[in-house]
Amino acid sequence: MRSKAQFNRTAPPTLIGEELRLVKGSILPTLFKGLEIKKAKSNGKVSTCVLTLSGDLFKLFLSRANNRRYRGKRAVSKVIGTVMATKVDTHFNIRVIDIADILLVQSGFIGSRKLEAVAALLGKRLDPTKVVSIFHGNLQTTTDFILEDDEDRRAFVSSIELIRDAYRRASTKPNITREELLLRYAWYDVNWGGSDSLDLAAFLRLLSRINVYVKREKAIKIYRDYCSELHPERQVRHSIGQRIRRGSKLGIRGSKGPRDNVGITFDECIALFQLIKSELNGGKQVRDLMFDKLFGEGRESVSADDFVRSFLIKRQGNLDATIDEAKSIIRVYGRSEDDESIDRISFGEYLFSSENDLFDPTKQRFDENVLNKSLSAYWINSSHNTYLTGDQIQSKSSLEAYAVALHRGCKCLELDCHDSTLGVVVYHHYTATSTIMFRDIILVVKNYIVANPQTLPIILSLDNNCSTSFHEMMAHILKTELDEMLYYPESTLYRLPSPKDLVGKVILKGRRTSRKDDGLSETTKSSIDMNGKRVSFTDRLSIAKPKNNLRNFSEDALETPGNNYVAQELAEITMFNTARFKDFSSASMLPVTDMLSFSETKFLRILNQNEEIVNLWKNYNKQHMTRTYPSGARLDSSNFNPVLHWELGCQMLALNYQTDDMAMAINDGRFRENGGCGYVLKTHDNCPGMMELRIAVLAGSILPKPFGEPSGEVTSPYVIIRLHDVVVATQQCEEWLKLEERKTPTVPDNGFCPQWTDSKEFSFKVESPGVAMLQFIIVHAEEGFIDDTMCRTAIPVSCLRQGLRSVQFYDHNSQRGSFAFARLLVSVKIEKHVPWK
Repeated sequence: MRSKAQFNRTAPPTLIGEELRLVKGSILPTLFKGLEIKKAKSNGKVSTCVLTLSGDLFKLFLSRANNRRYRGKRAVSKVIGTVMATKVDTHFNIRVIDIADILLVQSGFIGSRKLEAVAALLGKRLDPTKVVSIFHGNLQTTTDFILEDDEDRRAFVSSIELIRDAYRRASTKPNITREELLLRYAWYDVNWGGSDSLDLAAFLRLLSRINVYVKREKAIKIYRDYCSELHPERQVRHSIGQRIRRGSKLGIRGSKGPRDNVGITFDECIALFQLIKSELNGGKQVRDLMFDKLFGEGRESVSADDFVRSFLIKRQGNLDATIDEAKSIIRVYGRSEDDESIDRISFGEYLFSSENDLFDPTKQRFDENVLNKSLSAYWINSSHNTYLTGDQIQSKSSLEAYAVALHRGCKCLELDCHDSTLGVVVYHHYTATSTIMFRDIILVVKNYIVANPQTLPIILSLDNNCSTSFHEMMAHILKTELDEMLYYPESTLYRLPSPKDLVGKVILKGRRTSRKDDGLSETTKSSIDMNGKRVSFTDRLSIAKPKNNLRNFSEDALETPGNNYVAQELAEITMFNTARFKDFSSASMLPVTDMLSFSETKFLRILNQNEEIVNLWKNYNKQHMTRTYPSGARLDSSNFNPVLHWELGCQMLALNYQTDDMAMAINDGRFRENGGCGYVLKTHDNCPGMMELRIAVLAGSILPKPFGEPSGEVTSPYVIIRLHDVVVATQQCEEWLKLEERKTPTVPDNGFCPQWTDSKEFSFKVESPGVAMLQFIIVHAEEGFIDDTMCRTAIPVSCLRQGLRSVQFYDHNSQRGSFAFARLLVSVKIEKHVPWK
């Protein structure tokens, strides 16, 4: 076992705190004293609360303000050095939000379910420009409130964004380890006393919090022995066994030794983590096993030259690696100013780092240079029935679903538009799903572009079930609200524009067939109602008073449903026209703006017509667009596996974003390419030949509890690896998709640093590497119960790197959050162009 001196590092919390202190002067001063707000509840009511920011900028406290005992108080955060440690009166505390958990801040429009409920209750008394929404945790939790003062509201949003940016900068510095970030994150949860050190009770709580199971007697011994090394002048007066017998079941209360209240500081706790990892794995961590295997046993460090030859070139397969590259890694992850050698600890930090990611970091970075091709050359992140929050039959429709989809990188949103007495509404026709206003959705999109002006084009897929007079209303809303953000297509296009040409624009997809002689004006002056009476467009905007049921349409408001035609005002701003499919020869002769749209059922039916369809469809998709969407039989909003559709070059695979399933995990993995911008250059024809993957799972690090919960039993993880592939067939094929699955043994009671060093190597034969996806799922084994998924990720096979690599994980909304620390270490060998037997 190594001495604690080997683990001493520059105090990382100071680096995080220093980064945050740089922006403290720009933070709204009232936030530190307590800012009075009106908090939105899910039932539509509002309550007066106090929002307070901790002095170290790590925590937001939302506290009650209507209790006599609390009157005049504010939630207070005691700053201990640079580490957050505080005790808050939980009786008055409603919510504590860690700055690391904040994923999105919205202001100035209604974009969450709670605010929708408030708007429904208050009606016009709610001013949308006064609201703020904080999305945190997993994007499904929001804290929403009304802040009347415009200056305070703008300053609040600006303050939170400043803190988030500063925290991101600090947390991504390589010299701040994941263990240090984890401890900072968990410190508040376990250190109830508000001290700047952890006593024995807090230490035992910490072990459970970070997924470490050690028998209490052993944990107490580890703690006290470590304190003895830190403070040798203090002596033990009683044996551990005596104290446990005299104390409570925990072996703490009423039985504290002289060192139990001394505590260990933040830095000392980090060093103790290293000792615990060695204890849990029989004295050797995986980094030591790999270091010995690569460089020889007994060596504590190796030269930069050895690091290049034995590791970067020979083990990682980086044939172009140089000594300068090695020295650069050593400077970043090394623990001394010397860049000539790297030791075991620094080697371990690099192994689990994002720089050593299995998903090639160069493929994850945003590259605008690949965005100058026709739109048909890209896979586009797309959503189906975006407005729904659950099943297809009776779930709620919500603006929040659009806000979340956009934040996750979705670039094609669907709107099922219908007439109503209130105007154009969106819901799933012939179902009991609730309605939302078309205009409100457009405002969500508008505000997203205002906040992200460099976003690549957003496509609105309009399933237009409105009568013709409402088409003009839709066009008016789009033109008025979006203004210059709306893309006006040219009358004739011989080549689709590129994503780069359309930055910050909204594109419309829908039916574009219009007739100028149907009695409709080519301007927006007038149209004809059911009785043949000419009605001005202005009059139609204020038709009928609202009824309790939005679907009890006013007869006076509706025209003869000429739904095969679209008003000229809407047709002229619609770029993509949904065309009828006859065959690919005919479809290829259509204008490039005419696109095909198929359900997954029809997709498979067409695919299996004959042997030539695959090549015909691929050729069609080189110049034209295809959109596919889930079968209507998927009432539970489940999704289809997208890899086969990608193989045919289909650009827009509309999936149900609200559903946490395998298909969405695969989709999320694909669209992590190119900075998560939502547009990925198709590679299905650029990866010729088959390949073999050989993968061994070696170790895990800081794995979360199921669903990212902060409490619960210590996990017993095992890893599932799945290959999602497309069969290469020279003739008709009954099964186009290929799914292979392998599973590791379970490591009992260790989610902090499990190791599978004796696990066998798994082999996978990949037939379509251009679209194949490799999925890693970490599962908690529960005896007698259904196993729970802890975290997951999916990586395009075309983006894999061989060697000893780390794997990063995400929650079911493709967010890092409490999963930001989780890693696997795997060994990957890639053999390309394997002859098929």
